[in-house]
Amino acid sequence: MTTTTEREAAQEYLRKLFRFFARTQTQGRSQLHTLLSETVATDDALLQLLMDTPASQRRPSLLFAAVNHLLRDRTEHRLAAYYPIHGGDRPVDDQAPAALQAFCAEHADELRELLLTRSTQTNEIRRCFALRLGLSRIAAHWSGPLALLEIGASAGLNLHFDDYGYRLGNRLVQPKDGAPVTLSSVVRGGGPVHELLGELPAVTYRIGADLEPVELSADPEAGPWLEAFIWPEQVRELATLRAAINLSRREPHRLVRADAVQDTARLIAEVPEELPVVVFTASLLSYLDAQARARFIAQLSTAARSRRVAWLFTEAPGLVARTDVTVPGLAGSLRDVGDVYSVGISLRDGAGHQDELLALADPYVEWIAPARTEADDFSWAVAEGLYQPAAATGGGDK
Repeated sequence: MTTTTEREAAQEYLRKLFRFFARTQTQGRSQLHTLLSETVATDDALLQLLMDTPASQRRPSLLFAAVNHLLRDRTEHRLAAYYPIHGGDRPVDDQAPAALQAFCAEHADELRELLLTRSTQTNEIRRCFALRLGLSRIAAHWSGPLALLEIGASAGLNLHFDDYGYRLGNRLVQPKDGAPVTLSSVVRGGGPVHELLGELPAVTYRIGADLEPVELSADPEAGPWLEAFIWPEQVRELATLRAAINLSRREPHRLVRADAVQDTARLIAEVPEELPVVVFTASLLSYLDAQARARFIAQLSTAARSRRVAWLFTEAPGLVARTDVTVPGLAGSLRDVGDVYSVGISLRDGAGHQDELLALADPYVEWIAPARTEADDFSWAVAEGLYQPAAATGGGDK
C-alpha cells in the first residue's frame, strides 16, 4: 500500500515533471502547452487526474493528448478557442488556464478513463530525418541490403521513411514516383548536410515492435488517438500526420506486440537471410529505468554474437551516455543533457561495437545539426546555443 508520504513525493515529482516538460519540450514550440504545463504543475486537482493512474501513465503528453482527444468533438468549449487545430484563433492569454481547469472538471470521468486505458502513442515522423541520416552512415560501413527493426514503432509510420519527401531549406528529395508526404526540417550548426539527403541503402525487410502497437486498419479510433498528440498550434503537422496515416492504411508494414527489454534479440534472430539488422529507437530510453536500459543493451549484445546489428538512436544524450555507447561527445558536456537529442549509430558484432555520434537534434527534429567531424564532441554547439550543459535532466517526455 502506498503511504501518504510516498504519494506526496510522487505528486511533487509529477509537479516537477510538468515544469521540466515546459522547459525542455514545449518552450518555443507551443505557447499554449507551455502555459498549461505550469497550470497543471500548480493545480492539485489537475495533478490528481494523473495521480489516479499507475506511475507509468503519469506523463504530461498523455494528459494533454486526452484533453485534445475529447476537445476534438467539443469545439464549442471555450478551451477550443485556443486550439488552431480545432479552428480556434484566440491568442494565448491569462484566461487559458481557467479554460483548461473548467474543461477538465467537466470531463473528469472521461479523462480518467482515457488516462487509465490509453497509452502514450506518438509518431513524430520528422524523426525520419535522423533515420535516413543513420541509414546512410551505416551503409557506408556495411554494403548491401539491410533489415530495419523499429522498437517503439507505435503505428509504424517511420517504416515508410523511403516513401516520404524531405525538404531542407531549398533542397528537396523525393522518391522517383513522388511522395504523398513531405517532411521539413532546418539544418543548424554549419555541419555537412549531404548525408541527410544522400542515397539510401536497400531495406529489404522491415518490422515495427511496440508494447501497444497501433493497428490503423483494424481500429477506427487509432488514427484519432495518434492525432491527439499533435499540439494545439501544429496545423501543418496535423495535415502531414493524416497523410502519413492514409499511406500506412493503404500499404501497412508488419507490426508486432513486443517488449524492448525481453524480445529485441528474438525479433532480430527472426530476420531472414542473415541480413544486417538496424534497430532504430526514438525516445525509447526515456521510457526505461536504468535496469531496463541495461537489459535492452544486453539484448543488442546477445543478438550481435551471431550477426551484424546496428543500433540507430535518436535519444537524449544524458541517457545514451549511461549505456555502453562510447563517443567523445557523451564524455563531455553532453553527458547530462536531456533537452536536445543525440543521433548516433552503434555498429555491433561478435568482436564488440563501433560508435559514432552523427548529429544533435531538437527532440522532434524541427532542426538537426550534423557532426562537423567523425569524432565530433559537439562542444561548439554550446556556443551556438543548441544546448546548455546541465545537471542530469533525464530524457524528457516522448
